[in-house]
Amino acid sequence: MLRLRRFFAFPLLFVLCASLLSCKTSDDARALATQMTSTASCLSDYYAALAQIVDNHARLERLQQATSGVPLDAQDQAQLSDVQADLQKRSEMAKALADLAKAFTGLSGSKAPADVSTSAADLGTALAAIPNMPGGSDAATVLQNAGKILTQFAQERDERKMAKSIDPTIAALSQMYTQEKPVYDSIDRTYIGLAQGIALDLVNHNQVDPNSLMAPALQPFDLSSRVPTEQLSQGLADYAREQIKTKAATDIAAHSKASDTMDGALKELAKRTHELAAEGRMPQRGFPSLADVESWIEPHQKQHGK
Repeated sequence: MLRLRRFFAFPLLFVLCASLLSCKTSDDARALATQMTSTASCLSDYYAALAQIVDNHARLERLQQATSGVPLDAQDQAQLSDVQADLQKRSEMAKALADLAKAFTGLSGSKAPADVSTSAADLGTALAAIPNMPGGSDAATVLQNAGKILTQFAQERDERKMAKSIDPTIAALSQMYTQEKPVYDSIDRTYIGLAQGIALDLVNHNQVDPNSLMAPALQPFDLSSRVPTEQLSQGLADYAREQIKTKAATDIAAHSKASDTMDGALKELAKRTHELAAEGRMPQRGFPSLADVESWIEPHQKQHGK
């Protein structure tokens, strides 16, 4: 009788362990999907902010022509337009990834497989539209190819298989970001440099309203400033130049920090996706903060009216 009990105990133990492993996989999959959703959403906003910067750059070149007579380079304007479109497509791709990750969180629901299938198809379409950027690499091509297998397991309710299907895409996305990161940094740095040059030129030609320089002293008392002379004093002009240069350096440093943070988050996301796909588990739950990226994005969203 004891042997019979042991005989039945082994299958029962096996079923119990399998059940616990399945629950663990599901918990890890939901945690990963949540991390993927927030990271992809932030990446989408990051790309949209960069696209806004490129548009601003094109506007500054036209302003420079209007105020200083600097010839407008049609080829340069066309390239800026192309880069803006490339970044916007990356933003749409990251948004589609966030939507797919969000669908993963409800994979056990009755409508979830259809939602996942639709989201996977949308992401596949967005991935196919990603072009290589000027000055970047061919990483976008790798991302396009990785996206072709997304729909393979879209109708299944197996979280591990879903992780396997998206693993190549996340890895390729992280690779593309890392390889293109110097281009992103250059976009921000070049724009800030151009804006700084125009601002300094306006100060030199007495075309800057100094009221904002007085604001820290007068705003607490609901007062506004009034400069009594048409010409800026040397002290105010020097202060304006100092403010311009300091703000330019701060903005460049903020973007550099944001792009480093985004790069690290994508690498960590790729690592965890691969762990779940290969081993059926994700040992770590805490995820790197994206606060630096969000802080850099915020003023650009306000400018765009978001």
